[in-house]
Amino acid sequence: MGALWLRTNRWLTWFHRWSGVVLCLLFIAWFASGTVLLFVPFPSLGERERLAHSEPVDESQLTRDPADVLAKAPAPDQLLLVSVAGHPVYLAFGGDGQPVAIPGDGAPSGDDGPPPGLFSPDAARMVAERYGRASAQGVEGPLQYDQWIVHQHFDPFRPFYRVRLNDTDRTDLYVSARTGQVLQRTRGAERAWNWSGAVLHWIYFTPLRKSWSAWNEVVWWLSLVALLASVAGTWLGIHRFLKTRAAGRAGWSPFRGWMRWHHIIGLFASAIVLVWIFSGWLSMDHGRLFSKGAVAAEHAVRFQGIPLDSVVHSVPAGLMARMGSPAEIRFGAVAGRPFAAARGGRLAATRVFWLDAPDIAATPGIPPYVLIAGLKAAWPGASLIREAPMVSPDFYAVAESLGETAVPFSVAELEPLRVYVDADAGKLLVVMDASRRAYAWVFYALHSFNFPALLAHPTTRAVLVVVLMLVGLAFSGTGAVIGIQRLRRSFAK
Repeated sequence: MGALWLRTNRWLTWFHRWSGVVLCLLFIAWFASGTVLLFVPFPSLGERERLAHSEPVDESQLTRDPADVLAKAPAPDQLLLVSVAGHPVYLAFGGDGQPVAIPGDGAPSGDDGPPPGLFSPDAARMVAERYGRASAQGVEGPLQYDQWIVHQHFDPFRPFYRVRLNDTDRTDLYVSARTGQVLQRTRGAERAWNWSGAVLHWIYFTPLRKSWSAWNEVVWWLSLVALLASVAGTWLGIHRFLKTRAAGRAGWSPFRGWMRWHHIIGLFASAIVLVWIFSGWLSMDHGRLFSKGAVAAEHAVRFQGIPLDSVVHSVPAGLMARMGSPAEIRFGAVAGRPFAAARGGRLAATRVFWLDAPDIAATPGIPPYVLIAGLKAAWPGASLIREAPMVSPDFYAVAESLGETAVPFSVAELEPLRVYVDADAGKLLVVMDASRRAYAWVFYALHSFNFPALLAHPTTRAVLVVVLMLVGLAFSGTGAVIGIQRLRRSFAK
């Protein structure tokens, strides 16, 4: 037994030593870039902001009704009406999320695709200038990828035009060449800071990140090895400390020089490192250990209650003129009740027009009782407990997965689920079962310190996270020095 213990200890020492030599600079990069990321998040364009700045639909140019458009689209799940460079355009989204653009103003081209030149560089310039309310320096593209549109949620909208505005922020707007929508915005300061922040922290370099599967595998395995190296180091550090005390020696560590500093700091910092490395590794879980929170197709269909073609055939003539020039009109249903939701543009708040009401009555968003009826239809075996509190790690898990707090959330407790709904658009967003809720605590709460008590005091949270980051950085720095010294000795032999 003693021989086995010695061999195990030697193997752990060898593994920790050489994995530390390889990964020490990565640990420094993670702690340093995490500090930057705390203050400068990755650029994103929230749904509310996007809609508020998008150009309003000119109803006077609309010559096609939704029913005519739906007959020409391949069985879409969603139908939107937007404006692109002054043209009303219907966007039909299939089950795979791929959009089909159909002109709403009866383009003279005679086909069912976008009018000639609608999604051209000149049109992208016009869209960006209207959105940003500034002139454009130039237009690049169409681009499949660049550093700020590598995420897979941009995939259905590729390629993009990148339009640089003439403003003091050096703003770049990304206009989809498939839909004509502005879907990403970056500013010069954001781009500069993110190279030392999110890009470094997430290993988010374009050549790797544009292949989601390759990035997923590389970062998952790299994080796992880093986690195992941390576990081995923590075990060895505690073992050496206890062995020193058992031998009756004074002090905390039997080592000298940088190794002594690494050991002593590690006795206190190891818990911090383990929590962050473990929770960071879980950021790459993607369904490996925990559920994804995705909405199953059957639940979405039952929540809607009626097919989309029934919705669009309920749209009366002249409805668009009553909507107040929104930037987007979404046709949908909840619990079998068809509606047209007008959002953005010249509207200060969402207006939902109920197509089954005698006077097409409008409400500010979808009322809770309608959402609850849809949820009960989607999960007929579940019982409604209550509307859940918003301040929860669950909320931040949902918000971050959608790219910031992009939409107004309605959240309800169903036994045994917590379900998040877009209360403006009437869409199921995320289903938090027990597995996904556990993930929210283990990853979002532990890794980002999104505990409700801390979120209520953002300055305290920021100070605490920065102090812990500096401790982790100091610990990683001693490891880097030791690793460099070991490499020098190895090459000197």
